[in-house]
Order: sequence, then structure tokens, then C-alpha cells
Amino acid sequence: MENRVKELDGLRGIAVVLVMALHLFKRAGYFTEHPVLEGIVTVSTVGWVGVDIFFTLSGFLITSILLKSKTDEHYFRNFYARRALRIFPLYYAAILFVLFLAPKVEEEFTNQLSAALPIMLLYQQNWALLFKDFHITQYLGITWSLAIEEQFYLIWPFIVYKLDREKLVKFSIGYIAVSIIGRTLGTLLWTDLGQSSTFFYYTSFARFEEMLFGGLLATFLTYDGALEKVKRYALPLFLASFSVFVALHLLSLPGSPHPEHASLPLTLGGYTTAALFTLGVIGIFVTHPPENFFRRIFSNPLLTFLGKYSYSMYLFHMTAVLILLDVFWHSELRGWKPFILYPLTTYIVTVVIALLTWNLLKKHMLGLKKYFEYKS
Repeated sequence: MENRVKELDGLRGIAVVLVMALHLFKRAGYFTEHPVLEGIVTVSTVGWVGVDIFFTLSGFLITSILLKSKTDEHYFRNFYARRALRIFPLYYAAILFVLFLAPKVEEEFTNQLSAALPIMLLYQQNWALLFKDFHITQYLGITWSLAIEEQFYLIWPFIVYKLDREKLVKFSIGYIAVSIIGRTLGTLLWTDLGQSSTFFYYTSFARFEEMLFGGLLATFLTYDGALEKVKRYALPLFLASFSVFVALHLLSLPGSPHPEHASLPLTLGGYTTAALFTLGVIGIFVTHPPENFFRRIFSNPLLTFLGKYSYSMYLFHMTAVLILLDVFWHSELRGWKPFILYPLTTYIVTVVIALLTWNLLKKHMLGLKKYFEYKS
């Protein structure tokens, strides 16, 4: 891809909206017992897939960058410097905010801060969450997914650099196959479904599967004639995998349709189908004409706007979620009004926070990327 595909920003926008809906509506449900509104809470649980969309998209974009810059003299230096400038400043700013400014930080977290802080600074909290005695504040709980991405960014550039294109394709397919087989056997043989669901939800080597799906598409697109093949199969892939994805959620009912919540169908197939339908959408974006139905939807200015600020929104949305929940709860409003006003207000406040953090910090850090430009 020589030019920026703005629809990918729209996909980021959808992803962050979904993640926020997951965290928002289950708390909005505190205000009402209306069966219809409680049904919305259940539907919003599908927001877990926003993280998986981010994973797959990251794998695609990062691999595209690495393949194009593979012959660059400063391949490793430029990649890691540019990633650090994009990711670290806001991440560490979020941690500082929680440590010094966030209200009502859980005592379990502050009591073990001397152990938890190094874990978070080194992006290892996803592993720590597998242990019952590790506590992370709700303000920063969502950073487990950022830890997985950082671990992937640390390893993947070396693999791309060392392997030629054919070996990279074989490696990616092999890894995905081992991941699916391992998760299937592990889930079916584990005596406690709750423990296995949690393990595969937070374990890096299980979640790398989705990033490698994205990387596989990026690698395949470098072959002659690949664009036509992707154009032909992208829509069928999306329709088939999305249909299975929906069916897996229906099979999870009446329980919680979330792969971490002891859902056998989603633990077995949710991650893979989420990655596949995301690949289908990306394939449509990069091969179909701009007037395509999906491209028109995802190039919507609102979605691309949200996508531009999605990282800031993701990092800081729990700040708005928790503080505004306290505000609305003490207002003594109950019923459908706070169920609507609380999420709406939280989305607006989160966007404002994202705009502030982006303009005060992130855009200045991104400006430093000019010193680490790729030469090829």
C-alpha cells in the first residue's frame, strides 16, 4: 500500500467504540432492571472483539511496514524508535495519572504497587493477570492488550528480517495452525473451563495468532497477482467468518457471550473467526474501488476521526467510565435516562480527553519520527 487507506482508521474507530461499549453498558445496567435494556447490555458484550480487530489490524500494518523497510540500513533502529514515540508517551502518562490523580484507586492495587508497577512498566501485565494474587486497578486493566502487542513488536521484526517471503508465509501458517490446535486441545482437556478461558484470553502466544493472520495477508499481498485474488475472496471470507462468529455468540447464550467468561464456543472459535472477518474487511479496503459499500461506511468522517484518536481513547476511556459512573450514581437518577446519558456522556468526555492528550503530548512525539525515516 503506497497511500494511506483511510478506511483502516474507520476500522480502528469501530474497534474502540466496541471496546468502550463493552465496559460502558455493563455498568449502565446498574441503573435499570428493564429487560429490554438488560438485553442491550448482553449484546454489548460482543465489544470484546474490538481488541481482536486491533490485534489483526496491527499485525497487518506492522508486517507491511517491516516488509517495505527490510532493506533499510537502520531497519531495527527506525522501527523501534518510531514504535516507542507512538506508544510509550501516552502509556506512561496514563500510568502517572492513575498513580497521582485518579480517584478511588483500589487498595489491593496500591498495596502491591512495588510489584505491580515494574510489571506494567515492562508490559508484562497480561501474564501477571493469570495469577490470582495479582491486582491491577480498573483504570489500567485494559492495558493487558497493549502488553501483548508490545511483546509481539519486540519479536516479530527479527522474524521478518531473518526469513524470506516464502519461509515467512510457512512460519505464519504453521504458527496459526499450532495455535488453533493447542487452544482446542487445551480447552477440551482442561478440567476447569473458566481457567482455560482466562489462560487463552491473556496468554501472548495464543493471541499472537490474530496478529499473524494480519501479517499473513500483508505478506501475501507482496506476490504478483495477489491483489486480484484478495479482491475475489475478501467479501466471501468476511461473510462466511462473520456468520460463524455470530453463530458462536448465539451458542454461548444464555451465558455471557465473551471468550473469557467460560464460553466454550467462543474460546474455541471466537478468536479465529474474529481475525478472519477482520482480514476480509481489510482485503476489501485495499482491493475494491472507493465506491464499494464497505469502503463508504468505514471512510465515514466520524469513524476516521475516532480512529485517529483511538489509542488515546482506548488508554483513557476507563478514566471517564469510572469517574462518570460515580457521578451518575450519586445523582440518584435511575431507569432509562441514566442508561442512555451515562454512556453518551462518557463517549463525549473520552473524545475530549483524547483530543487533549493527542494535542498536548502525542502529536509532538510523532513529530520526532522525522528523525527515523525509512530510506527504502
